[in-house]
Amino acid sequence: MKHKVVSTLLSTLLLAGGPSMAVADDIAYLGVADGYWEVWLTDADKRPSTQLTRFGSDVSRISWYPDGRHLLVNRHDGQLYRLDTQSGDTETIAAPMPNILDAVLSPKGDSFAFSLSTSGSIDDNDIYVFYFHSRKLHKLTSMPRLQHEPTWSADGQSLYFLSGDGGQAHDIWKVDLASRSTEQLTVNALYHFDLAVRKDGALAYSGNQSGNYELWLRQADGETRQLTQNPALDARPAWSPAGDQLAFQSTRDGNINLWLLDIAANSLSPLTNSEEGARQPVWAPVQESGQ
Repeated sequence: MKHKVVSTLLSTLLLAGGPSMAVADDIAYLGVADGYWEVWLTDADKRPSTQLTRFGSDVSRISWYPDGRHLLVNRHDGQLYRLDTQSGDTETIAAPMPNILDAVLSPKGDSFAFSLSTSGSIDDNDIYVFYFHSRKLHKLTSMPRLQHEPTWSADGQSLYFLSGDGGQAHDIWKVDLASRSTEQLTVNALYHFDLAVRKDGALAYSGNQSGNYELWLRQADGETRQLTQNPALDARPAWSPAGDQLAFQSTRDGNINLWLLDIAANSLSPLTNSEEGARQPVWAPVQESGQ
């Protein structure tokens, strides 16, 4: 794996990434290697996993560029990288602020959202968006306590996020990027984590409304139903490009590993079988014809 530091942010972010070599079923995820959470790649056909990074430092979040070939990698120490999933090459991205968390690319790849505390407390993060070309930084929330896990809508016009007040609830909110107006989607419904947004606005998430962390589906009209039922922890859902399957992490086999859920068939199958652990799957986007 090669690593290079680029001197300018613009040269780091080649948004198109050249001709797309995306495989629709590519699934990137975090897996343990030498004691650290590194980036790995597999697919929905369960091909043998390939380790892509060897940072020797924990990665906290990954998200795909629109080309379906590159990943934005946010390490636990706040460092950002652009990773080529074919060559394994990484480029350092100059972060707009130190110690950022939850960095996730917008659908167009021209910006990313993240959460950050400027007070030094771990319990008062707000949500920000940084635009690559203009280098503009926008603070989207100024709410009390903890705002975290930003997740983009499919059209890139809004962000979903989680907000907690220190009590027994982390509710789902939505903020419009243009107006900065916020909307609370759940109220005191215990913990919600790991939002994933489908193109039609349906949300998948992990919640403990049933007394155990299961996967839930919330339609755009607010109708909610439970998708999994198992004593294990089910979390970190990621939509397939077609929106008919979810990849997710679960401890149902004793270790934390990835599973696939076919929603219509209500069928489950294991995706990874790692003794050291696999988590946080992210499904590669599909390129439209001619892109």
